[in-house]
Amino acid sequence: MSSNKQQAVITAAIALFAQHGLAGTTMEAVAGKAKVSKRTLYKYYSSKEHLFDGVVDLLIERIRPLQENHFCAQTPIREQLQAQAHVGLRLTQDKDYLTLSRIVMIESLRSKKRAAKLQERFQSFEQGLHSWFYEAQQQGALGETPAEIAAAVFYGGMKKLAYWEQLIKWKPPVEKEKLDQLVELTCRMFTRH
Repeated sequence: MSSNKQQAVITAAIALFAQHGLAGTTMEAVAGKAKVSKRTLYKYYSSKEHLFDGVVDLLIERIRPLQENHFCAQTPIREQLQAQAHVGLRLTQDKDYLTLSRIVMIESLRSKKRAAKLQERFQSFEQGLHSWFYEAQQQGALGETPAEIAAAVFYGGMKKLAYWEQLIKWKPPVEKEKLDQLVELTCRMFTRH
């Protein structure tokens, strides 16, 4: 399948999963919306579950930049935290990311088996998100705060103020000025000694 056709299939699947859920979406509907034959669709995605995995892959790819930052003892911790925060908060402003998050959350609630499979996929990924904090802890940059707690407070605070309400209550993205203030306040909490 060409990359254009594959993108059309994933885009169609996202739209249909968001509207009808996994159970209410058929492969025929995805093929029709993507304007590809069912034969072509099944050649690359053998089932809706396989197609759903492709959607989850897209969500993971959007989050991946958060794993790419590593602690650097020569760079001020505040500067590093600001970089982490800006990457994370950029996602909260991305409509596609929010749509993908809703789909994954809803499908996790519908099926215990699917929730376990998704947990398995995201578990190693979340450990990667926390790697900056583990590296910072090893260098003594977090003081007495355990890396796991620091990461939970850092990401949890940002998600509370700029993600969950957009995701669950369908609120508009937080304004840039408020995001900048959130980054500043969050980083200040971690740089007080």
